[in-house]
Amino acid sequence: MRSDPIRLRLAGLVCLLALLAACPGAPPARELRTPYPVRDEAGKVRTYRLYLPPAAGRRPLLAYFHGVVSPGFRKIRSLRRYTGSPVEETGLVEFCRSRGIILLVPDALYEYTFLNCPARGWLVEKEADGIEKVIDAVIANQPVDRNEVFLAGLSAGAGFCHHLANRRPDFYRGIVSHSQAYVDAAGRPLPPREPGPRFGVVFAYNEGDYRNLIRLCVESEALYRGSGYRTALLRDLPPRGHAWSTASNARFWELLNRLGRRNGEGGAARAAGPPRR
Repeated sequence: MRSDPIRLRLAGLVCLLALLAACPGAPPARELRTPYPVRDEAGKVRTYRLYLPPAAGRRPLLAYFHGVVSPGFRKIRSLRRYTGSPVEETGLVEFCRSRGIILLVPDALYEYTFLNCPARGWLVEKEADGIEKVIDAVIANQPVDRNEVFLAGLSAGAGFCHHLANRRPDFYRGIVSHSQAYVDAAGRPLPPREPGPRFGVVFAYNEGDYRNLIRLCVESEALYRGSGYRTALLRDLPPRGHAWSTASNARFWELLNRLGRRNGEGGAARAAGPPRR
């Protein structure tokens, strides 16, 4: 009995559709590595990763900044397990894909000494110009909703978010400041450069986090709130220690959108009273 080629093709198509139906879910985010060339004011080439969700139309943009990293930390007992929370450990790649958010992950370029170890973090005076140019290049070349640009970071990355946001306080809608705050070169908390409401600020720290960083989060949140910003302070999040709180990504995102600058705000606008949690 001869096989009917048409029937075989139809049977194969039916099997394929059945397999697709049995495996629902969106495809993974598409990763691009430095798709738009950028040089900072020193002429250095800046590199970054861009994760594009399988969604059409204008999308929010979230830029994530890891904490300070160094191979030498393995020799320091209190930092032996600290990785700096690279984006792969945060759950943000999967979270942003599922929510239709464009995720930008810049690379720190400049090296410095931290705890007597050669390290890479976010030196404000050297990094800010290049990172702003990276953000602007992504916005110019991708369908980013310019009213939905957010920053998030852990530790040194969180501190860097504050400096970026305060350089352009009407540019970003909100930031997540995880386990660090807006501080000066001596590590003292700073008030925001301009009165609010401007960008919203979500402060967060983990159970068992470093006490000095917890104190900075608490004091910085009070300074922002006193300047008219909408803030939230999330205490004792999991996991225990000094790391990004992956389980709280949905909560961070909800607060960013609730607290963040709204259309028409900025300049001389004022808030009656920022909500807290």
